[in-house]
Amino acid sequence: MAMTRRQFLAMSALGTVGAGVAARAGAWGPEEVERRQAGDQLCTASGKKPNVILILCDDLGWGDLGAFWQNGRRIEGQTHIETPNLDTAMQQGVMLKAAYTTAPVCAPARASMVTGKNQGHCTLRDNMFDRPIDVRMTLGTVMKQAGYDTWHIGKWGIGGGYESGGQLRRSMACDAGFDYSYGYPAHAHGHSFYHWECDTWATSKVGSPIVENVSAEAYAAGHYLNLSAGAAGSKAFEQDPEGTYYRRQIADAEVRYCYDTDLFTAKIKQLIDAHSGPKPFFCYACYTTVHGSGSQNNQGDTTLRSVENFHVPGAPYPALDDGDGRWGGGVKWVKDANGYLPFKEGTGEGEANTSNTYIYPAYAGYTPSQQRYATNVQRLDDAMGDLIHFLKVRGLLENTLFIFTSDNGPAGEYVSGYSSRINWVNGAFKSNGPFSGMKRWVNEGGMREPTFALWPGTIPASGGETPRASDFPFQFPAWMATLADVAGLPQPAACDGVSILPTLTGSGKQLPMRIYGEQQDGENVRGFAQMVRDGDYVLLRNDKLSDTCELYNVVEDPAQKTNLAGQAEHAERLAAMTDLLLTCRLPVAKVPDASGAIAAYAQTTSHAGIESAALPAIRSNAVPAPGWGCLLYRKGAEAWPWVPTLRTLVPDGAFSVQSDEQLVEALAKLGTAACGISLRGWFRAPTDGNYTFATSGTGGIHLWIHEVHAIDREMTDDTSRTTSITLALKAGFHPLRIYLTQNATHPRCTLTLGTRSI
Repeated sequence: MAMTRRQFLAMSALGTVGAGVAARAGAWGPEEVERRQAGDQLCTASGKKPNVILILCDDLGWGDLGAFWQNGRRIEGQTHIETPNLDTAMQQGVMLKAAYTTAPVCAPARASMVTGKNQGHCTLRDNMFDRPIDVRMTLGTVMKQAGYDTWHIGKWGIGGGYESGGQLRRSMACDAGFDYSYGYPAHAHGHSFYHWECDTWATSKVGSPIVENVSAEAYAAGHYLNLSAGAAGSKAFEQDPEGTYYRRQIADAEVRYCYDTDLFTAKIKQLIDAHSGPKPFFCYACYTTVHGSGSQNNQGDTTLRSVENFHVPGAPYPALDDGDGRWGGGVKWVKDANGYLPFKEGTGEGEANTSNTYIYPAYAGYTPSQQRYATNVQRLDDAMGDLIHFLKVRGLLENTLFIFTSDNGPAGEYVSGYSSRINWVNGAFKSNGPFSGMKRWVNEGGMREPTFALWPGTIPASGGETPRASDFPFQFPAWMATLADVAGLPQPAACDGVSILPTLTGSGKQLPMRIYGEQQDGENVRGFAQMVRDGDYVLLRNDKLSDTCELYNVVEDPAQKTNLAGQAEHAERLAAMTDLLLTCRLPVAKVPDASGAIAAYAQTTSHAGIESAALPAIRSNAVPAPGWGCLLYRKGAEAWPWVPTLRTLVPDGAFSVQSDEQLVEALAKLGTAACGISLRGWFRAPTDGNYTFATSGTGGIHLWIHEVHAIDREMTDDTSRTTSITLALKAGFHPLRIYLTQNATHPRCTLTLGTRSI
């Protein structure tokens, strides 16, 4: 059935409840349809397939970098941190001032980064250290599919085992699409900035072992096997008990007393130096800075020259050298006759060992803990300057997308008197910048991250000392979509993000992205907390502080001082955004292998209520028009490696039907040709209750109810496979969005919606 442009716009705008209410309910509004009808791609892949380095720091605050906040403190004569190299990099790229994490604490944030899922859909939630992530689709697998060599460096901490009740480690980096991994496998292993060999490294969180992993495929090909060995006492690779990769613990003889910021930077340079062949590389580098800056307890090496907390380097950073055509100066992975790296701080014997002693001279007047915190950040700045300079010396800078961000806001136990474990001065550097909140808080200070991207020649610079800046709000899952886009692949529908390449390049049409976060406070101070952003507004809920919601305009009020929730003019917005706290997430029990709702706190009334609450129907007295709006996509469908985010593609056709029967008849006419199909329609729940949505067949299918990603399934060769989910719904109308893919060998799935089948 053909449809007029007016009908097409009307049907497509029914993302939730029609044009007027759709905007306040957070649906993708009519502007998306206008863009899609313009005849061009919304997010056009660059076609350049650059190398990619994605830096993820640990607990680095939005306000810890010079260009974000510290330079202003310097001008005012306050204690401050110098980050000249990062400031220069930002001048050459773009500052992303409204970049959000998905959770204000480590493990879930990292799980969301790697899997492309927000915390409403991720298989690891709350702060469940070392629980296994879902490895079906990750940053590693996406970039591997795009033809990249894939590396993980630094802290992983989302692999299962260690703190997971004796579970086997079953989602380490080399299970998740990475060819090579070098760093700390467990969350707690990264609590020291100096390697420490440990006899129980494979089963315990004790110690601070560096472990080198190689995927089974790379191992069989002989790749990466001789990168690190050589010192006396080096250990051999062994096969992981699950047989999916090979691993070895790095011996003390190789890297003991190497400060890990230096060590990881040298390893990245070594990998790039050894890289050959036509494939580009993707490096996901997870630095430990500035998490606790090293904790003694049972994670610290007691033979360091200084055993002070807040680990610092042992010497100044090696100078850069334009005349060094191989390394560019800085740290170098060149071993001496004994197999030691040149930045290894002595042998641990007497005065030769200077580990954990060096403070940058500019901070001599600060308190000891301030000196150490600032030294950590500036050492990271030196390392980033080294990496970027190395890329320049090697002629790779213009063909490398360099991304820098952090996992969550600054840690309260280190910056605001939150804990007595560290002798810190309250608010010494204002690490959360203009925001309120910190790590473990869903306020802006816990959720906003210091982020920038550099890609000379593709990402335009400001041309001046003040960096080009973007206030477009996005969240970690956007990076998976963006990297797929950059690599020339369609953005995966399994990902909760959209490509921000238009924002980075300053060209093209940028789609909006939902910002949603949640966190169960392990200390049970704030309880189960949620945040959601819609336009300029953020809604917060902390059940232990108040079981009511707080509403803020974070553009006009970034410090979140004025709660708008009680103002009559915001009543409709408050109601619609409160619904989003339910309609942006799947209950933990509905997510396979989900680790959430920490047992000790799961029975709190409010958290249990969220988990069992029914999804609200649309807030409108109008009865939606029956039927379905359908968009058809054929171009490139035969080569799609996954179900794409169809709203980023230009449709080849459109039609609407008035009933399920007419839809089935129309879809049957498509035959078995490769295509994607986007459907928008409604599910009517006649009464409050549980309703089951099920699918079977070999085609790909993704189903959203409101913004709940209820079914997430790629094409499969398993003809017997079925997928179902039962959700509690309030009586009334619920919007549906469905993406289908099919080809000759994978016919379209059937879908049952309650008692309806299509």
